Amino acid sequence: MKKGDNKSDNNVRSRSNSRERVSLLGTSNDNNNRSTNNGNRLRGRSRENKLDNDDGKEERVSLLTGGGGSSAGKLKRNSKYNNNNKSRGKSSFNNLLNKNNKPPWTMTRLMKYGALLLVSASMSFLLLRKESKVIHWEEYHNILEPGGSKETRCFEESRSSRDERCSCPDPNKALANDDAAKVPLWKNNHDHMINQAKNAPKELDIVFFGDGMIEQLSGTRGLGAESVEGMEEYFERKFTKKKNGGAKFSAIALGSSGDTGPNLLWHWENGIQQANLRPKLWFIMVGGNDLFIDKCTDRFVMANVLNVAKRIFEDQPEAKIVIHGITPRKDTPRKDGKDRPDSKSNALGHMWNRAQGVNLEVRKFIKIHSSRIYFMNVGQTLLANGGMKGRKFLDPNLIRDGINPTPKGMEKWADLVVKKLTPILRGFDMEKHRNQNKKDKKESKDGSTTTP
Repeated sequence: MKKGDNKSDNNVRSRSNSRERVSLLGTSNDNNNRSTNNGNRLRGRSRENKLDNDDGKEERVSLLTGGGGSSAGKLKRNSKYNNNNKSRGKSSFNNLLNKNNKPPWTMTRLMKYGALLLVSASMSFLLLRKESKVIHWEEYHNILEPGGSKETRCFEESRSSRDERCSCPDPNKALANDDAAKVPLWKNNHDHMINQAKNAPKELDIVFFGDGMIEQLSGTRGLGAESVEGMEEYFERKFTKKKNGGAKFSAIALGSSGDTGPNLLWHWENGIQQANLRPKLWFIMVGGNDLFIDKCTDRFVMANVLNVAKRIFEDQPEAKIVIHGITPRKDTPRKDGKDRPDSKSNALGHMWNRAQGVNLEVRKFIKIHSSRIYFMNVGQTLLANGGMKGRKFLDPNLIRDGINPTPKGMEKWADLVVKKLTPILRGFDMEKHRNQNKKDKKESKDGSTTTP
């Protein structure tokens, strides 16, 4: 064999071996690159991975083969890589937009904004709710001072004869009892109420202020003319705190039988307000005589009740107020100058339906306009079977003569009242209440010393 032939064969073998090494290196690195790219990139990019792998092969080949083409190979690869990145970014964003033609964050952000708005609205409602339920009494002249002549203040049946003229008074003006037969007793009872107020305990929980039901609670009826058996002892046990235990609440009862709303205003302006009582809660009970005796229309009865609450509300801004609804009683048309039930039956008449209508209107007003005044109506406990079904009947064991509760009826009613008052009095700020009381007493004392 010729020497030149051997050289030629050697060159062929060398080139063949070089290609084999390049092929082996390219295969090994290609596998490594695939595993790396699969771990770091999203699915669906096989085409971009292939382009990257081809670029890597070209770079490795140029490095292995040497020569002056290596720089050009790098520039060419970098240019391709940058172009691929741009096209890959556009492709990925377009793929995301193609899903429902919306960016993936649109619905999520809308839901977040909606949730934030809902939370903000809820917080605003809770913060402003108390202010929104503060009564601005000047806005309710149509309720507190209903218009109309004296003849239109009563419903029609009260003017059926010359002896039954309408006697419904102006609901916004204090009025003393002008019944000649009752004036001496009424004034004596008023003086007794003022004496109670002036000698009341310093730290009072409740002041009961109202008509005959409240007077009976303190132990008498008929403007002090008659004692109610067992009620004085009951009141002391339930509403007089002692050092060795005793009642849950400390209270006094200021009641006057036969009183209307304007009568209570007279008591208030002529002694009770000046006694500087500062209870946690005022319990007001009035309206029954305005409706059943004076025959006031529903809106005038409502005005008589709310005007009493208004005076106390404005005078004592820290106290809570409870208005009790009109309690059930039999119809009492005025005959021969006497107020008496019209039959021996215990069934309630159409006047009770009127009373329920007034109770409903007072309750609605309080619920809408005040968070410091509460409405309570537990008079149903005096009805037979609780007054749950059919026509309403008084329980003769709980109400005598169709009007006044018996001692048993009074105790049943008062026990339920105490139960209802407990959660209302819970959470009362006693420290703030005491500071306000001290401030009021100091101002009153300073004023009395400087007055000539």
